[in-house]
Amino acid sequence: MTTHTALYGPERHEPLAGEPWNEGAARAAIQHWVAAALSAFDPARGWSAHPREDGGPPGEPLCELYGGAGGAIWALEHLAQAGASDKRWDFSHFVQGLAAQQVAAVEGSQHGTASFLIGESGLLLLQWKLTHDEAAAQRLFEVVQGNLQNPVREQLWGSSGSVLAAIAMAEHTGDARWAGLVQRAVQILWDEMETLGAAGGTWGWVQNLYGRVETLIGAGHGFVGNVYPAVRGAAFITPQLRDAFAARALAFLQATALRDGNCVNWWPRVPAVSPANKPPLVQDCHGAAGIVCRLAPLPRSVPDAPAWDLLLQQAGELTWRAGPLAKGVAFCHGTAGNAHAFLHLFARTGDERWLERARAFAMHGIVQVEQERAVHGQGRHTLWTGDLGMACVLWDCISGRPGFPTLDRF
Repeated sequence: MTTHTALYGPERHEPLAGEPWNEGAARAAIQHWVAAALSAFDPARGWSAHPREDGGPPGEPLCELYGGAGGAIWALEHLAQAGASDKRWDFSHFVQGLAAQQVAAVEGSQHGTASFLIGESGLLLLQWKLTHDEAAAQRLFEVVQGNLQNPVREQLWGSSGSVLAAIAMAEHTGDARWAGLVQRAVQILWDEMETLGAAGGTWGWVQNLYGRVETLIGAGHGFVGNVYPAVRGAAFITPQLRDAFAARALAFLQATALRDGNCVNWWPRVPAVSPANKPPLVQDCHGAAGIVCRLAPLPRSVPDAPAWDLLLQQAGELTWRAGPLAKGVAFCHGTAGNAHAFLHLFARTGDERWLERARAFAMHGIVQVEQERAVHGQGRHTLWTGDLGMACVLWDCISGRPGFPTLDRF
């Protein structure tokens, strides 16, 4: 355990704004953003990329789940099926070309094209969900299988991301071959762990990401993202393997934690490589919020459940203390993802305080979305980076259950 008082940078956050929780206002915001997204949809091209979006030429449509059409469609389908929106569009024809287009867009990547959020596997899963195309399912199986030993060992590009598509297919189909693929993927992740002197001799992974060989901690790119398939896919592995992952995860996170009173956070990597004037992040991809989002679903039957309860709630306290992120609502690195962490703590503990905090962040998110729309004159019609992800979190605040599409719900 490391003691450290600068657990976050206040300059990255802002005070809570917005009205007190109002379900009617939340529903109205969802409907408004869905209508705007459908109005902006071009059946031939999809959505023009928002000015703040990365991944291609300015304004050119993106295909990916993360910041493109795939994620927007998944969000719109999710909201309609949940009853949050009464507007629907038949995207079944449009999605059939997305995976191939995205492979072409990322074919130069040093980490392959199988990525769940910005590659082929997530878009093939979306295509199958909307069409039940067996050719798409077969191609998806091959893509996930071919990514099992990607040395990047993190969730964005690696197997711990693409296996989420296999978990989804196992749940949707009940087919033993998908369950078997999940088992193989999780076992390989286990076998790839090694003892890390820089983390007190605990077990973890060494990533080879973008040419840097290092150990990362967070949900987006590191240790926690690699543990998540054993949590989300627990139905397809043995309880003993799930519990073994949980034990190693607890030891690693306790060894690398930064503490201040009843709050805890983590650097993006171990050992920490960061200027003294840049404290740790507090968002989904790096830091306390993402650790809660991925590991709070661990059942309380795992060994050392009280220690897990304490650690996760301390991470939640830090997320609350820091406040909403000033950079916007993006689930990956903004207010939506941090609100989602509170929803998971409410689901785990039943403590209404966490639901109240999620709703407070969600109302702040409405303000942030509308401010950004005023600045740019358009919405950001994306799942992981924009308005539609915030809409999904708003709906979860209404229902009181975490169910973010592509993560909690497939």
